[in-house]
Amino acid sequence: MVNPNRWLAAAGVMVLAAAVGIAPGPAPASAAAADAGWTGTWSVAYENSGGVFPAQSTARQIVHTSIGGTMARLRLSNVFNDEPLTLSDFHLAQRSSGASIVASTDRAVTFGGQSSVTIPAGGQATSDPVSFQVLAESDAAVSFYVPVRTEGVSSKQFAFSEQYLANGNVTGATSLAVTQTYSSYFIVSDLEVMNPAATGAVVALGASITEGHLSSFNANRRWTNLLATRLNASGRTVGVLNEGIAGNQLLGVGVGPSALDRFDRDVLSRSGVRSVIFSDNPINDLGSGREPTGAQLIDGLQQLIVKAHGAGVAFYCTTLTPFEGSSGWTSSREIARGQYNAYVRGANSGCDATIDFDTATHDPAAPTKFRPDFDSGDHLHPNDAGMQAMANVIPLTLFGSAAPTPPPLTLAESYNNVAVTTDANTNPGNFDGGGASFSAEALAGVGVRAGGTVTAAGLALTWPAGAGTGQRDNTIATGQTIALSGTGNTLGLLFSTSYGPVTGTGSVQYTDGTVQAFDVTSPDWFVTNQPGGGVSLAAVAPYQNRQGNTRFDGPAALFAEAVPLASAKTVASVKLPNLGVAPVQSGVPSLHLFAMTVGTVDGGGSGTHTLLSRTGWSASASPSSATDVPARMLDGNASTRWSTGTAMAPGQTVTVDMGAVRNISQITMDSAGSTGDYARSYQVSLSSDGVNWGPPVATGTGTGPLVTVGFPATTARYIRVTQTGSSSTWWSIAEFNAYS
Repeated sequence: MVNPNRWLAAAGVMVLAAAVGIAPGPAPASAAAADAGWTGTWSVAYENSGGVFPAQSTARQIVHTSIGGTMARLRLSNVFNDEPLTLSDFHLAQRSSGASIVASTDRAVTFGGQSSVTIPAGGQATSDPVSFQVLAESDAAVSFYVPVRTEGVSSKQFAFSEQYLANGNVTGATSLAVTQTYSSYFIVSDLEVMNPAATGAVVALGASITEGHLSSFNANRRWTNLLATRLNASGRTVGVLNEGIAGNQLLGVGVGPSALDRFDRDVLSRSGVRSVIFSDNPINDLGSGREPTGAQLIDGLQQLIVKAHGAGVAFYCTTLTPFEGSSGWTSSREIARGQYNAYVRGANSGCDATIDFDTATHDPAAPTKFRPDFDSGDHLHPNDAGMQAMANVIPLTLFGSAAPTPPPLTLAESYNNVAVTTDANTNPGNFDGGGASFSAEALAGVGVRAGGTVTAAGLALTWPAGAGTGQRDNTIATGQTIALSGTGNTLGLLFSTSYGPVTGTGSVQYTDGTVQAFDVTSPDWFVTNQPGGGVSLAAVAPYQNRQGNTRFDGPAALFAEAVPLASAKTVASVKLPNLGVAPVQSGVPSLHLFAMTVGTVDGGGSGTHTLLSRTGWSASASPSSATDVPARMLDGNASTRWSTGTAMAPGQTVTVDMGAVRNISQITMDSAGSTGDYARSYQVSLSSDGVNWGPPVATGTGTGPLVTVGFPATTARYIRVTQTGSSSTWWSIAEFNAYS
């Protein structure tokens, strides 16, 4: 199995034979010129050689792109291994969901024309180009086969997304019989594309904040992902490459080589690099115990600027974000942070631009601390809202002028598919690429009529007026930007999916130029259970139509999602996720959007968290002591509490029923100062009906009596917290609260 000594487990790698494109050491500093035409769309910085892969296994690693392209190639890393590494049968495909791929997109990847590659000790390898449609801001799956047990593999501990391992050589399989999941990256260091519109790449060099620590798992909410969203929405085709390493330092050796030592490999060698944003590494120097002065940090920064300018790469400095309240803060370290920030804000810093992450995230009333609504809870790392604030403060003009783009179409103007037919004329329909369609009569029987209103996700959405007439009635989501103007606290979406499930990321563009990312998850149209996780079942027709005016007695489901919006802002447009192909193809998962609107839902919206009223709430737990009952965590009296009455153990649960579906983005569990009674480790799940639970929206470890858990804003009625750790003390909660 993958090495269990790594966080969330890890995996490590390879066996096979020779190739071309092999480098015995770091790539030349002039990578932008040496690799003319190639631009990185995803990259990762490796930190050590901790990976171990079992023999005869397939690894499938999921990477999230920034820009698209029509040709692709992979780079592999063996830089921390003192032995050659051999692997084989690499495949590249668009991800469907989980460990599954879109079969029609699967491509074999070769190295020097061979299916196997041996990477020298301390070296790298580059694949042959492959014709492959890389989609912007989407998930690609890289699979490879490990023939023999392999140790010492280059590894990155925190991927903040799920990766997969399976037995045998199944690199080209559409779905995997997964034997282990893990959350680290190994071997694959870059996915690069050919895109004539690309104007280069920006590398984000940083530590845990850049890496995305404590942003939502599997959600791609790092500030770099959100910057890519803004760039794409503006018409700029710029690769965004994240080279963050948690615990990494500017001057010293923390986790991985220092920023000074790894700058050539992790920045200058990336294909198409035109600029670098240097971020949070100095915070780790301050907390290292060596107590560097502000002047010493500034000296290290100046060395990086000289390296960048010597390679013709623009260097963008950032101010250091606040961290008072975290375990590493002291007044002397705050003084050094202030000196560093004052320097990079100065006219003579040598920075080509300064990005003020500090001002974007600090509390105006207490500038040495995070804004409470941007704080992940550890007072060091931003939450998703904080990550968005950081992305929003980066001037897009640093990356050139926006390419001219036509004004976006409305949703109705963008319709590109016929999904609804009458029972007497089914032939125009092609919802799934095989001629299937929704029945207009069956939908009408459950209240969904052409031009009528579908009430779902707390909003009234208008069903297409042309549905059932043979006209186009839905848009297959392929990354289009849709014109939608309105002010409210919630974006409502009405959709279904052929060959689902699918998961992807879209974004809302506001009139003030800011951008907000959101996730869309849709089951297949045959699924009739409440999906949970913010998606609700809007309607289920009892049968479907087929070509030749025939009927298929299977369900046809519509789903809705409520996306909380930032307060006091006006929506200008919505960028759809890349979740399909148009025209639709049989076997290819595709999200079909029928309607969307902006409106106001009670308790909706994002921005500052709002405490929800607990009127009508109830709670249950397993186990409970005879006297410390679950209702006590909702009674408003911090002197009473619920408790297990037994030692903390995995599998213990607390379930709260809020009485109705509500917008929610945070919970708190307060043990009111009771030492040791807080959740040792936990996962939080949500449900709309108390029966069907989505995957965990958050996992974490309690660090004190008040446990605060944030996650992407969504809708739910039921909240379940499951204990995943152990302790000799009881688990107790004096007060349980939820926030929109």
